[in-house]
Amino acid sequence: MASNFLGFDHIDLRVSSLGAVEKFYDALLPMLGLTRKKYSHVDANGEWHEPSDDKPYNAAEYYEDPKSGTAALFIGVIEAPATRPTASRIAFRVASRTALEGWERDLASLGAARIEPSADMEAYPAIFFEDPAGTCLELCARRPTAGGQ
Repeated sequence: MASNFLGFDHIDLRVSSLGAVEKFYDALLPMLGLTRKKYSHVDANGEWHEPSDDKPYNAAEYYEDPKSGTAALFIGVIEAPATRPTASRIAFRVASRTALEGWERDLASLGAARIEPSADMEAYPAIFFEDPAGTCLELCARRPTAGGQ
């Protein structure tokens, strides 16, 4: 069954240590529009629970302000101690190339590592970086082309 792509509902991002990255995401994600946060406990089966004394939080969910008639988009940063960073990358869209210039100045103070602008900022305006646990991330300000890509 073919369908139009409707975007992403959420991202579950596994990290080896939530404590190592929580402050970083507390700073980064609100700047990208995910201004709300709540805690959860994710068990070994991947089931989400309210945190409690016997199920302490091991996940932080960052989500956008709810809008009438739509589900709020969110990113869940979940501690999974056996997780190792991979070459996979999450790219966040930013409004403009000018916005990227501000981000480039601010990323290090947020705790980002290995900050590297695209080799050709005109052709592909982006900044590549890693969170403190080594997760590959990107900020991108691509402009639409005639073909829509």
